[in-house]
Amino acid sequence: MAAERTENQVDFLAGGGDMGALMRAYDWRSSPLGPPSGWPQGLRTAIRILLNSYHPIFIWWGPELIQFYNDAYRATLDDQQHPRALGEQGRAFWHEIWHIIGPQVDQVMSGGGPTWHEDQLIPVTRNGELTYGYWTYGYSPLDGDDGIGGVMVICRDVTKDHQANIALREREAELARVQEIGSIGGLEVDLRTGFRNRRSPEYLRIHGLPPDAVNESHQDWVARVHPEDREATEQKFIEAVKSGVQEYSVQYRIIRPSDGALRWISVKSIIERDESGKPLRLVGAHTDVTEEVQSREALQRSEEQAKQLALKLAELNATLAERVREKTRERDRIWSVSRDLLMVADYSGAWRTVNPAWTQVLGWSETDLLDRTSRWLEHPDDQAKTIAEIEKLALGYQTIRFENRLRHKDGSYRWLSWTATPDNELIYCVARDVTEEKAAAERLKAAEEALRQSQKMEAVGQLTGGIAHDFNNLLTGIVGSLDLMQTRLGQGRTESLPRYIDAAMTSANRAASLTHRLLAFARRQPLVPKAVDANALVMSLEDLLRRTIGERLELHIAAAPDLWSTLCDPNQLESALLNLAINARDAMPDGGRLSIVTRNIHVGTITADTPALTPGDYICIAVADTGTGMTADVLARAFDPFFTTKPIGQGTGLGLSMIYGFARQSNGHVSIDSHVGLGTSVKLYLPRHEGAASEDVAGTQRDEHKSAGETVLVVEDEPVVRAVVVELLQDEGYHVLEAIDGTSGLAVLQGNAKIDLLVTDVGLPGMNGRQLADQARETRPDLKILFITGYAESVAMAEGFLLPGMEMITKPFDLDILSRRIRAMISV
Repeated sequence: MAAERTENQVDFLAGGGDMGALMRAYDWRSSPLGPPSGWPQGLRTAIRILLNSYHPIFIWWGPELIQFYNDAYRATLDDQQHPRALGEQGRAFWHEIWHIIGPQVDQVMSGGGPTWHEDQLIPVTRNGELTYGYWTYGYSPLDGDDGIGGVMVICRDVTKDHQANIALREREAELARVQEIGSIGGLEVDLRTGFRNRRSPEYLRIHGLPPDAVNESHQDWVARVHPEDREATEQKFIEAVKSGVQEYSVQYRIIRPSDGALRWISVKSIIERDESGKPLRLVGAHTDVTEEVQSREALQRSEEQAKQLALKLAELNATLAERVREKTRERDRIWSVSRDLLMVADYSGAWRTVNPAWTQVLGWSETDLLDRTSRWLEHPDDQAKTIAEIEKLALGYQTIRFENRLRHKDGSYRWLSWTATPDNELIYCVARDVTEEKAAAERLKAAEEALRQSQKMEAVGQLTGGIAHDFNNLLTGIVGSLDLMQTRLGQGRTESLPRYIDAAMTSANRAASLTHRLLAFARRQPLVPKAVDANALVMSLEDLLRRTIGERLELHIAAAPDLWSTLCDPNQLESALLNLAINARDAMPDGGRLSIVTRNIHVGTITADTPALTPGDYICIAVADTGTGMTADVLARAFDPFFTTKPIGQGTGLGLSMIYGFARQSNGHVSIDSHVGLGTSVKLYLPRHEGAASEDVAGTQRDEHKSAGETVLVVEDEPVVRAVVVELLQDEGYHVLEAIDGTSGLAVLQGNAKIDLLVTDVGLPGMNGRQLADQARETRPDLKILFITGYAESVAMAEGFLLPGMEMITKPFDLDILSRRIRAMISV
């Protein structure tokens, strides 16, 4: 029992590293303190703190100032002083610097309270050599049985920090000199005219003012000062002006107008006065010192936090173990209850630790999973990319949302989404089961595809229904007229044949117009673009437009005198303007005004009127009426095919859609602005063309040209069409060769026959018309070619399809138009 009591009485010497061992082995019986079992409680507590602290600490105890120190302080002693310093008397051991530290020790021991010293220069002998260093330290009293029993010293060698501070101050001095000759805001205040100010550009930058704010009132400056500094700053300025001083300095905060930032401004000024002392002018320099102020505040906060923190170290050490245990328990709870799959693996991909969620999600036990790689569970299609991802992790890269499939114990596969990061040759992973999310995404994708298909079929149904309705009406007129012609011919009655012929031609032409409009809407109508003077084209239509709209409506044309040329199909432009005039006429049953205005515009940025135009130059043809206007619902569907508000039989609903297709195919755009009761304005935008406009416009008749026996090769696979074209050319005196397809036509072209013009369908079976033309020009480079088409199969048809010496005509065509086109091409 006696041995146990002795052990308990000296347990304060337990631990403490090397110094704890030295203290326990030290023969204290020969020292003034005697055996540790008899030491006072204050000393015991102080030694327990000393031995368990990581900061340099030493203790002087009793009148003799017996010395104790810990492992952290031991590093400040050389090999000659340690361990000899343990148990020595402080005055004798530190005699060479006792004149510096002795008064501080006496102050603490006599009840004068603790002391604190920063950056104090102290000589220290190490290994027989005297050196100087800067120290920061605090002296605190230790309670004894009869008052203050000793001194605890917490210290730190700050020599390197002090040298760094000196270097910092030197750099700050250099910075101040640099700021003195540059980056300083100049200020001049005329004190005779009501504080009228002038600021330099650097001043404006510092204060966040615009470049034009060089003249600013006193009130403007006051308003910029931070509200908490405003009154005192302004008062100091006014007092400096009134008091007669010549130098004026102040530091205050502003709220910078340019970005709302709070900045500290340092001001140094000189006030110039006349002989009587009256203030004349203030010249000052403003410097942004925000970073310096923040640094000082941060340093002050750091020092306060350090004050050296040291007082709480003992308490923290006492509670650290319990806090570690609590954190460990918390981590274990998260590990166990997390629904995410947590895992630690090595750089080879082997699983070292897994949490219980793996068993819940995949069915495999922890024993099944540990020390294996994912390959034995992974879907074969995912193994290569997983290996590549592990290699990236081993190189230090992170993984975010990497997905692969792992096999469940029941044989099915589950999709996992991984996040992983490498650290200390281990990979820390979090995986989440996203199988249901992937399935839901696939279902959504299928549903969206089904919806798109449904919408497409609905649109096709509407389009098909509209086409069928209009074509059935037109075919009825054609078939009925032909039936009646056949009947009358059988009866020998020919007097009514012209009427039936006119009816059939009218229906056929309407059918041709319908297909042209459909192709224009689909942007498949083959165009023959030319350089067009839109003003000349509009003016050439004036008489036709007046007859179209009737006498009740007023027609106003305003043509820009400097209108640019444009590149488009003049026939299509003419058709578009006529359609717009007819729509306007129908919208003004009680009379009104139709205006056609041309002008040049430059598109720089996209607007509501020009959302589909690329920046550049365009001409704009605006057709406006004062009619009934459109509702919002009607306006939204105005360009839809077969959408019309006219009664059945009075409109196909393709006029605006044809105009839209023509504009887009011409690299332009069309927009509508309409309001109920206020009328409608349609703006047609066409790109500027730098070349000169063609002299002729749509509809110009060419002089008659009698054939001189020129040879024309006709290639057409449709027998009826081929026969009609051949008969027309023969009637006009041409020598005609014919072929039923591209191969037979090429054979003719590769022969020796003289051929002045090739007329070929584009849509030939096998070798198409363009391929025939290309091969023909290999041996006949100057051959002129007229393409016939009912549909533009290639997107190249719109741009780059027609080369020099090539033209195109669209089925169905008027035979007179075909004749004029052939005569024009041969005569060139």
